[in-house]
Amino acid sequence: MKMNDIQGAYNSQASSKMTSGPFALQNGRILHVTVGKLLGEGMAEVSAAGRKFIAKLDAPLEAGREYWMRVQQTEDVLSLNVIQRISGMKDSMEAAQALIRQFQYQTSDKTLLDSVSKLIDNDIPITGELMKFISEKVNGENANIRLPVLMHMLKARLPLSDKVLLSLEAGKGQETISGLLNRLKERLSALGGAHDTLELIKRIQNPLGSYFSKQMTVKAMVNALNQSEPFSVRHASYELLQSLGILPKGTSFQNMETALNHALSSSIQKNGATPKQILDLIGSMRDLLSHPLNGARQHDIDGVISALTKESGRGGKANKAMVDLALNTIHRHSPALSKEGAMERIIGNLVDLMKGSDKQLLEKNYSAMLLKWEMSPSLSNEGKIFNMLNAGIEEGMMSTLKGKELGQVLKRMIQTLGLNFESQLHSQPDADFQPLKEKLIRLIIQNPVPEVRELAEKLVHKLNHPALVSWEQSSVLNIIQQFPLYLFGRQTDITVQWTGREKEKGRIDSDHCRILFYLHLGNLNETLVDMNVQNRIISLTIWNENEGMNDLAQSYIPVLKESLQPMDYQLTSVKFKKVNDQDSISQKRIHEMQAITYSGVDMKI
Repeated sequence: MKMNDIQGAYNSQASSKMTSGPFALQNGRILHVTVGKLLGEGMAEVSAAGRKFIAKLDAPLEAGREYWMRVQQTEDVLSLNVIQRISGMKDSMEAAQALIRQFQYQTSDKTLLDSVSKLIDNDIPITGELMKFISEKVNGENANIRLPVLMHMLKARLPLSDKVLLSLEAGKGQETISGLLNRLKERLSALGGAHDTLELIKRIQNPLGSYFSKQMTVKAMVNALNQSEPFSVRHASYELLQSLGILPKGTSFQNMETALNHALSSSIQKNGATPKQILDLIGSMRDLLSHPLNGARQHDIDGVISALTKESGRGGKANKAMVDLALNTIHRHSPALSKEGAMERIIGNLVDLMKGSDKQLLEKNYSAMLLKWEMSPSLSNEGKIFNMLNAGIEEGMMSTLKGKELGQVLKRMIQTLGLNFESQLHSQPDADFQPLKEKLIRLIIQNPVPEVRELAEKLVHKLNHPALVSWEQSSVLNIIQQFPLYLFGRQTDITVQWTGREKEKGRIDSDHCRILFYLHLGNLNETLVDMNVQNRIISLTIWNENEGMNDLAQSYIPVLKESLQPMDYQLTSVKFKKVNDQDSISQKRIHEMQAITYSGVDMKI
């Protein structure tokens, strides 16, 4: 997500766009000018903002002197009109008074005077538009917070607009995304409206819902198709598949396999599976079959793979014939899947090809079943099997949910938030999916309840903030992400900053980079993790105020080292530190995030 993608959210128009392009001399711009050579006929060589240029002066001036001047651009010539001569040391307060009078504002406005003076001290050019913006947006009550944010906007050349200002302020505020989501969910639930938005919030607050719904589907399908299972288990699993929305209601138990094949085929085609994905599906099945394969089985599978390989070379989406060929092949050879967990792997791969609205319906139905049966004292056979399978999924989750899978969980949750919603407006969006940010914008525009609109707007500003403070310069990327994290019954906002050279478009070189993690944990409170990677060698510095952190962590460090080795990373050091007495962890985070520089492959604190 890029900074400029924020511009235009819910039809906001930036009043000005400050770019990092060539030095521009717009009409009315106020400059601190040094007069160089006088060239005659009112022309002079002057310098401003580190640039030299030729301009026509509206009055006789002295070479070597400094002046505040207004740009007057015409078709034929660039003119500079004198506002005030700068005598001796630059007096920013005196200059501010002159500029305020020049733009016809009141010098008695102390907040405006102080603000303009500070902008002058920071060498920020003053324009009439900027003066107007300050007079309207900065006052005595908010100046301490708003003026530094405004200066950041101007130095970063961000659009001079309300939405950018409020989004940057939101990033510095105390309210969290998770807290705002809780308040919005409670309000919408009480009002009984915006059901789609509520569903998305629930999905974000239950990021493992996709994992659980997939595992429940896989286990129910394996049980229903397994002829060796008791009839009561098979029938209850068949009912679960109907409740999950995999099987249509009214499907008879006798026609279950045919209906299941048809349902999977339709979903996989509708969601645009590619020929390569279908080919990979058969390849993974072949790898899971008992070896050596007999001649007939080998011949059959080789023929199917050959046919799918020809089709995959054409690109595009898999057609019905290809999908049905793959499903029928899996059905024929499933009795030979004798390796432990092989059938679950194959069905899991099939479920992964279900996307969009089908996947959302699966998660929604799973959540409804969980609510229905988790606390129910009187259960049907279907409910008992659901709870039994769910308990098994929970028990195995911690051992099976590895880094890659957890990364996918977080990626789906971030997609659901819609952090890159504006950038996707320029691409081909998924017509079946609207992220939370899009729903929030609709609430701001359409919802009649002021409190709902206010909460939705605060959330949009909070979600905008990371893109506005991320940057790209000289092939170096500095990407900031902030999102709510709901795992294992706990919630927090997590902020991650990635800094490193751009290896390919939009991707940071993972061999040489720096990553900062900031999170607020239930027992450990504020924690900042500074991770430096050089030649795939990792050093960690962890900032936390709790006593004994070093001793508590020692048993986990060998596990961390071992987990990093398969990914070809080596952990060499883990250090625990406390911040200075006058600082807090959050202040340390702000300092570290603003102080990052990059030189070669060395990240310098």
